[in-house]
Amino acid sequence: MNSIEKAKIHFESLLRKQLERVESMASSTQPVNYNELDKIVIGVVGGDGIGPSITAQAQRLLEYMLTDSVKEGRVEIHNIDGLTIENRAKEKQGIPSQVLQDIKKCNVILKGPTTTPRAGDAWPNIESANVAMRRELDLFANVRPVQVPDQGIDWVFFTRILKGLTQLGTKGLQ
Repeated sequence: MNSIEKAKIHFESLLRKQLERVESMASSTQPVNYNELDKIVIGVVGGDGIGPSITAQAQRLLEYMLTDSVKEGRVEIHNIDGLTIENRAKEKQGIPSQVLQDIKKCNVILKGPTTTPRAGDAWPNIESANVAMRRELDLFANVRPVQVPDQGIDWVFFTRILKGLTQLGTKGLQ
């Protein structure tokens, strides 16, 4: 069998798996109506590097904004540790198993930045935590930076589909 035939077989296999995944998501995913939940569990995953510092400040703001809901027991905030590059490298996984189990117990995740290994790094070739999370939770994210330096534009356009809920937005980074 020549290399083109092997590539066709491999590509067909990948395509079939993705189509099955899309069909499964379409048939089983219903949008979550957060108003109908007795309690919303928010998982806070600090990540690594600068991630824990950034996420701690975002969590502070989140807790301030949700003070009443937390006091009423309508919202619980859980800190989830272990999504560091060291743990991911040790387990050779994009998301260590225990961290993934903890994430799946939450309705919402606030995730900080994580290191993605690159060629020449000291880290093994493991999957990005973001890619692993999107795959494991059947999520989709599309992030596109837009930069026009001479006009002072440095923006990020993003689309997220979260279990049937779509959000569009832009974030200025100026």
